[in-house]
Order: sequence, then structure tokens, then C-alpha cells
Amino acid sequence: MHLLRTLALITAALLTFAINAQSGKAFLKEANKLLAQQQFEQAVEKFGFAIRTDPKLVKAYMGRADAYGSLGRMAERAADLAQVAQLMPADAPYAIAAAAAYADLDSTAKARTFADQAVRVAPKNQDAQMALARACLKAGDLDCATRASDQALAIKATTDTYYLHGVVRTATRDYKTAEFDLDKVIEWNHLYEPAYVAVSEVQLALYELYTGPTMKARTLEKAIEKCTRALELNPQSTDALFVRSKALAHQKEYAKAVDDVSRCIALGRTDRAVYLQRALYYKGFGQHQNAVNDLNRIVLTDAKDVHALLLRAECKEANVDLAGALKDIEAAQKAMEADGAISNEKRGELESARARITALIFEQNREADPPSITVVKPFRIGDVAKVSSSEGVVEVSGYVRDKSLIKSITVNGKAADFTKDEKDPMFVTTIALARDAKEIVVQAIDAYENFTSEVLAIERSEGVAPLIALTAPKSSAEREITIPAGKSDVFLEGTVTDASLIRLITVNGQSASYAPDRVNPDFSIKVELKDADRFTVRAEDQFGNAAEEQWSVKRAAEAVAVVKPVPSETSAPVASKGGTWVVHIENTNYRNFPAAQASDASKMQKAFASYQIQRTIGKKNLTKEQMERFFNVELRDLARTNKVSTILVWFSGHGRTAGGKAYWIPVDGKKDDIYSYYNYGALKAQMQNYSESVSNTVVVSDAAAGDASFFDLTR
Repeated sequence: MHLLRTLALITAALLTFAINAQSGKAFLKEANKLLAQQQFEQAVEKFGFAIRTDPKLVKAYMGRADAYGSLGRMAERAADLAQVAQLMPADAPYAIAAAAAYADLDSTAKARTFADQAVRVAPKNQDAQMALARACLKAGDLDCATRASDQALAIKATTDTYYLHGVVRTATRDYKTAEFDLDKVIEWNHLYEPAYVAVSEVQLALYELYTGPTMKARTLEKAIEKCTRALELNPQSTDALFVRSKALAHQKEYAKAVDDVSRCIALGRTDRAVYLQRALYYKGFGQHQNAVNDLNRIVLTDAKDVHALLLRAECKEANVDLAGALKDIEAAQKAMEADGAISNEKRGELESARARITALIFEQNREADPPSITVVKPFRIGDVAKVSSSEGVVEVSGYVRDKSLIKSITVNGKAADFTKDEKDPMFVTTIALARDAKEIVVQAIDAYENFTSEVLAIERSEGVAPLIALTAPKSSAEREITIPAGKSDVFLEGTVTDASLIRLITVNGQSASYAPDRVNPDFSIKVELKDADRFTVRAEDQFGNAAEEQWSVKRAAEAVAVVKPVPSETSAPVASKGGTWVVHIENTNYRNFPAAQASDASKMQKAFASYQIQRTIGKKNLTKEQMERFFNVELRDLARTNKVSTILVWFSGHGRTAGGKAYWIPVDGKKDDIYSYYNYGALKAQMQNYSESVSNTVVVSDAAAGDASFFDLTR
């Protein structure tokens, strides 16, 4: 019984195999028909069915490889040919075909594997030896390539074997043998175009070896002649154009060399070699900017291409773009250091080049104008510094403007702190000032030793510190305020009394809102008091007299909420206050800048579409003084009086960025003078301190910068 079951299973398996074989041949027939009709996608599908039905159906793999080749899917084609070579290991032609397919894909290792297979099976097969020679040549194994090409030529001398032998001999620098081989190819077949290009490359190699001018000239003439003949056979030959361009460049015929390599590019060859070669021609021709343009293409593809970076640095230096040349040298050195491919000698060369170009840049930018000093602190009136009679140490700060970098800044001989690699830096220092000191002397020297000084006479002013009073919330005699438990912030209001103007009011280091041009000003600020049990108010007058007062914070239980009755429909309407206001600052009529375009109202409406706006305030063509007064005084008073909850500010006009800060330019702003611009960086926080009712602020800059437009929305 068991024997009968086994026989039945064997019979069924044989029957299934026969059916599958028959089905595989049926699919193969359909696929070949589709292939003949050039329906390649459908043919690939049918060949696939045939292979799945019969995985050893060689004709199906071969047919699908043809279809893949017609579709340009060369990797799949190579894989199918490799499968055939593995199924038929005793047949050298299949391995040769697989080797050639992988060689075309630059898959050198696989090409070498199948070429070795073909040679093992048929060592006297000329095609097998040629396939091995090509694979070894691509792999850089010149000994293997030499043996295989010698063997192929020994089997039979043909134009193909002589050509391959000549190419291999060129790679081994046996130029005389290579020249003989390639001349033999042309002698036997004067239409063999690649041989003309190859013999031209041999002539260029001989040109480098020869020292006599006559022999060097003859090699160039022969190279040009052979490439010209190749172009007569095939006008589209980019190889012939490329090689001829090199020969023409050696003859100093740069214009003709550029024409040839440009034709290569026009014919579709856009690899690194052609752009690099044309850049070299442009450099030799003195057209350095054109060379830079070609090198830009290479660096755009590979930012670490050291050769291209260093060549571009040379061209930029010749084009007097010294800063660009220095940047390229630094990038090349960084790339070489990262790869560990830099010798001490090369590092020294690059450092020397950097030092030389840095010196050239320094001389190129030399100017004789002295710096300009602006002293901000201490408070001054004209050339007189107002210093409190109570102070023995004074902070001196300000700005130094110059076309060049600043080398040193001193105040009464003491070095001030400033950022040395920053243009127009801010400086600050503190100096001891004796009671009988007569002047403060600020001196600045730029990188070119141009010198300037600012002398301020000292006038001692009153030494009385300001008085600080808190008006809201109410505080006890012990300087204690009470806020509800759980409340994380509090809105403070107060006054500062002093005989002089106040230059600073802060609470816990944060600037409060106040009118700096008013005597005895009120101030207000919203302070975060989460987990804090005290806060400190500091006020400082324009002479540096300062006072600090501290209040403690007590938290009381929250009052029980009482629901107010809803007013009846007959109740009189409550006067409309609060809500959302829009402030539109529109600067167009500039004195020192081009006129700005009027603001696009639709853009502002779109940005503020989610708000219900109760009032719009329009301001046009404000100077810096007017902008400061409007935001410090006028808008604050309006927000307080009307209990505004949301303030939306839209500015349109010119804008600038400098030192990481953004500025609006008033209509009286001056070019290259950031001190005449309006820094709106703290505007949102300033508006939050207008009144306790202000809970939301939005600032939008629709400003045109000097280089591009920017649109910055912050909340």
C-alpha cells in the first residue's frame, strides 16, 4: 500500500513538472512575440511568468535581458545575463556577455568575476581574454590587463585586439608600443574612429615626455590631425573634441580649445572633467570670471572638491576677488584636514597662501579716515559729561564707527571691552574718577593706525538718588503688597521723583514703561511673580544716581466669585471701551533712502483677519524721535485711557538687520548708521507694560531690506 502511494506521488510530480515546462514554453512563445512587436513592458511581464514557471528556462532570461536593454534598464539586463552565465557555466559566451554588461555599469568586481569564469572555461577564446583585459583595466590591475590583452592578440591579430592592446599599453605608459598598435588599427581600418582618439591621447602623453621643442610640436600636430579625422568620421564625437581641445590648449590656442570643449557640453557631455578642462582654458586665456563660473558648477555638486576649490581660488585672486579666494583656500584646507589627506608641506603652502591673500586684502582695503566716536554714557550735553557728585566710579560706553575694524579703544588710558571682529562695535568700561578729575578722554585706533579721540569735560551734578513710590497695587507701610493666591503675575504702577530726567526704571531687571522725556514720570510693568515672594524696583537718573526699593509679596485666599445679574434688554448700552486696536506706521517719503511703496492694505487685512478691530491709528512718515515718543508716551496713554486689551502694530517701509538685530528705518534714518534706526526688538514686551488691560500684542514688519524683502510675524 505504501509503495503504491509513493508511485502515485512520483507520477503526480512528473506530471506537474511536464505541465509547468509546457506552460513555461507557452509564456516564452507569447513573450517572444511581444518582443518582436516591440511591446517591451508586456514582454518583460510574460518572460517573468515563464521564468517563475520554469526557473531554468535560459531562453526566457535571454529574452528578458533583450527587453530590459530596449527599455534602458541596464542593471536588470545585467542581472538576467548573470543568471544565464550561472545556469550555463560551461558556455563561455554567456559569461562574456555578463562581464560586458557589468563593465558597462562600471560594476568592475562583477565584470571581473564573469570574465575570469569565461577564461577558465575557454582560455583560447579571444572574446573571453578581451573581456578579462577590459575588466582588469577598469579595476586598475594593469598586470592582469597586460597578460589578457597579449593573449588575445596572440590568439588572433585583429583591429579590435590591436586597439585593446594599444589602450592597455597606454595605461602602462608603454607609449611607443601603444602608438604602433593604434597606427596598425588605422592602417587596417581607416574608419575605426576610437583608434584616432586613442592615438591622439598617446601623442599628448609623448608631448609631456619629450623635451625638444620640435618633437613636442610634432606630437601636438599629430594629435590634432587624428582628432580632426575622427570628427570627420563622427562629428558628434565628444571624445575627439575633448582630446583635441587639450592639444590646442598646449599650443596656446585657448579660444579654439574653449570652442571644442564647449561643443562637448552642447552635445550633452556635462561631467566634471569637461567643466574643469574648460575652466583651465579660460584661466590660460585670462578669462578668470568664466573659469570661476565653470568651477562653480563643480563645487555646487561637490563642495569638498579640493582641486576645483584651489583652482577657483587662483582665478578669484586674479579677478581681484580676494575675500572669495581666501574663503576657497580655507574650504579646501578644511576638506583636506577632514580627510586626513594633507601633508605638512601642503599645509604650509596653504597657510602661506592664506597669509599672503590676507595681507593683500588688508592693503586693498586701506583707508585714511579716522574713526568716529559716540559716547552714550555718562549723560552728556554737548562736550560736557554730567557726572553725579556721589560717584567715584563711572561707566563709560558708546560706539565707534569706521570703514575698517577697530584695533583698540581706551578711556582715560584704560582699555575698553569691545568685539574686535565686529564693524562699528559698541564699547564699555568703568573708570575710577577722582573728585578733581577734569575730563574723560576716549581714544580709538583702527586697523590702519588711523587715530581719533573724543574729549568730554566733567561737570559734577547733583548727587541725590531718585525716590520710588508704588501706587498700584496698594502697599503697606512695611512695603508689602497682597495678591490673590494662585496668581502668577501682577501689574505694577508707580512714580519716580527726581530733579533730573530718569534714564532707567526696571523691576527685577526688566524695563518698565515710562515717558523718558518727562520729569517725575509714572511707570507701569507686568511682572511674573510665580514662586517669588519679593520684587525689586530700580530707578536711575541721567546723571547715574540710582535707587533700589524692595517690596515683599503676600498671597491671600481668592475671593468667592459673585455672579452679577444679567442686565435686561431695556438696560442702556454700556460705552464701548477696550477691544483690539491696530496701529499702522507707514513710512514712504525717506530723506536718505529711495521712496518706499505704499503698504498693501489687503496684506494687513489678511494678517489680522482673525481679530475684531475696534480702532485703527494711522501714522505716516515718522522720524526716529517721533517713533520713540509715540510708542513710549502717546500709545501708552491711549491704551491706559481706553483699557485696550490687544494692540496690533503693522510697519511698512524700509528695514535693516545688523548684528543679529532687526530695525525699522525712520524717514530721517541715515545709510550705514544703525544709531539712526529704530530697534523694535523689545516693542511687544514694552506694549504689554502699558496697562493691566493689555493682554496680547502682535508686531508685524512688512519692511523692504537693502538686499531682499522680508515679512516677519511674531506673537
